[in-house]
Amino acid sequence: MIVFVDVLGLGITIPVLPLFAQNLFSATPLQITLLQSAYFLAQFVASPQLGRMSDKVGRRPVLLLSQIGTFAAFLISGSAIGLPILYLARIVDGLTGGNISVAQAYLSDVTDEKNRAQGIGIVNAAFGSGFLFGPAFGAFMASQFGPRVPFFIAAVISLVTISLTFFKLPESLTAERRARMKPRDGAAKKSPIGVFRVPGVALLMVIAFSGQLAFFSFQSVWVLWAEKILFAGFDPKVGQQAIGGILSLVGFTGVLTQVFLVKPIVRRYGERAMVAGGLFVRSIPWVLMTFLPYVALIAVAAPLISFGNGLIVPGLMAMLTYLVPPGERGYAIGLAESVQGLGRISAPLVAGLLFENVSPGAPLGFAALIGFLSAGIALALWRMPVGRPAAKQEGGPA
Repeated sequence: MIVFVDVLGLGITIPVLPLFAQNLFSATPLQITLLQSAYFLAQFVASPQLGRMSDKVGRRPVLLLSQIGTFAAFLISGSAIGLPILYLARIVDGLTGGNISVAQAYLSDVTDEKNRAQGIGIVNAAFGSGFLFGPAFGAFMASQFGPRVPFFIAAVISLVTISLTFFKLPESLTAERRARMKPRDGAAKKSPIGVFRVPGVALLMVIAFSGQLAFFSFQSVWVLWAEKILFAGFDPKVGQQAIGGILSLVGFTGVLTQVFLVKPIVRRYGERAMVAGGLFVRSIPWVLMTFLPYVALIAVAAPLISFGNGLIVPGLMAMLTYLVPPGERGYAIGLAESVQGLGRISAPLVAGLLFENVSPGAPLGFAALIGFLSAGIALALWRMPVGRPAAKQEGGPA
């Protein structure tokens, strides 16, 4: 519930922020994509430390800190009088942006290997639920009342999540549990080198990076691409509401995937096949967007993106928590968030340059290329020492 309400606030701003920067502050496509890079650069620096802090002091205090940062960022964005203020807001949000990774660590505390992928899937389903309602509502409010209003609505919603965490959320990593999970003498230290030495972790990190590079090459310019190509010639208000509607459809598919499909898929095929298949399926709509940008076709194909995402993230995070010691899960998930952040930082830069200097569809073609390469790399997951194989009675790889 906390993740849902938190992401609802974020989802409200997604279809608004690019056009807000473009129309009010005359930002170029590259400057708009750099807003995302600024956020993810700050998150790259902060996420491992937030994860380590959550291992030391508990999940709840760090979750509260990250939510307060999000609240402040919404207020700063809604009050911005220039493009530099928007950059400041994104940096503040990024430095405290541990909401999802800490929530995933929380779930790893209260689940076992039999249901961890499903538990993480539920967190990500809540994430998708926020995107189901948020973008359409944000686009509607912006078209009716102006682009600043959605940010202030998101700030109010953020206050609700802070209240839920403070009054309702129990600590999953109590002092007693932290004491029991302290590494014994000679155990690997909590450093990136130590974590990467665990067999299989480096491969998971490579897939996490390339997967995010592909996704954010698409995501960072999609609203601009849709306005310029998909809804060219439409009334701007109609176009913005249609963009929000498609994003909500994508979010709805993500919710269905992670609530109802992750559990049977992981039981039948295992986490490894789930990740590889998700990477492949997610790339198909990007090919269609590049070469066949028709509204009806894209509206039908776009949900495949969230279907693929709904399989990738739970599988990767579940396998990561199987590999590392329990006392290092928060740090490992935070480190994975930073590695993914490298993809999120570089992708908007590449996408902005391709959008401005090649064509509006070029970033989507790049996303498709990297997406299929990621699916190929994921075939090496079958060499990993963990991750449940497909059920033998189904004839899957053991």
